[in-house]
Amino acid sequence: MKLNYYITESLRGFRNAKLSTLASVFTIAISLILISIYFIIYVNSNLLIKSIKDKVEFELFLDETCTSEDLSNIKEKIRTIGGIKNIIYISKDSAKKIFEAEFGKDMLEILDDNPLPASLKINLYDEYKSTERMDKIKSQFEQIPKVTDVEFKKEYLEVIEKNSSALLFVNLIVSLIITITSVFLVSNTIRLVISSRKKLIDLLKLLGAKRHFIITPFILEGFIQGFAGGVLSLIILAGFYYYANSKYFNDSTIISSVGFEYILYLILTGISLGVFGSIISLRKFFKKQKEVI
Repeated sequence: MKLNYYITESLRGFRNAKLSTLASVFTIAISLILISIYFIIYVNSNLLIKSIKDKVEFELFLDETCTSEDLSNIKEKIRTIGGIKNIIYISKDSAKKIFEAEFGKDMLEILDDNPLPASLKINLYDEYKSTERMDKIKSQFEQIPKVTDVEFKKEYLEVIEKNSSALLFVNLIVSLIITITSVFLVSNTIRLVISSRKKLIDLLKLLGAKRHFIITPFILEGFIQGFAGGVLSLIILAGFYYYANSKYFNDSTIISSVGFEYILYLILTGISLGVFGSIISLRKFFKKQKEVI
């Protein structure tokens, strides 16, 4: 019986305060869109860092006198070193083809022989890709016979390590600002809905209604508003994605990357904003009446 009353009252709130309720739903939707934009920036910044790290690999140049037996011994010694993900052998001919593809044939045509040495490209696991660890591994590679030189793009790692802490700090600050601002906006908008029903609250108090009996419909209403805001934000974002794809990409690359987990996350975040906003607004409302809920 109580459940029917709670649902009826929460839905009645939508009918009696349409403007305030719509404002609350739109506020939640806008907040979720801001959170989504930040989330996209955060994910893409992490993907950028990962793509830079993926480009960091060792290149071991081999001596001209290196035989197939020497090559096998070199690979065995490399595999004993921790963090090795894969080893790719590049012969002199392959090195020439790669060079010609990048810089053209003109630079090598003036030479009688192929000056490019055979080499090994070695990729490490991500947890080993730090300047300190890679410097140590480099020194181990340099001690291997028939290896004439060892190179890796150390400057890429230095850029990541110098800026990763700053990026983490900025991500933390931005997420806190967006979350606090969203809760503030939602709670203040929902407070308008609660204030518009002050007479009903006063009447229920006079009739001796218990506190949870008064506030439960408002919390349920916040739940529904949060759900509606989540759905609205999804519709807006989906429309933007489809427009961006058709306008700039001519396919569904972006929209296909938004999976069920993301949709569920957005809906749950909207519901959380609605519920917490309702609780905060109720506390402020009853505090003004010198009550504590």
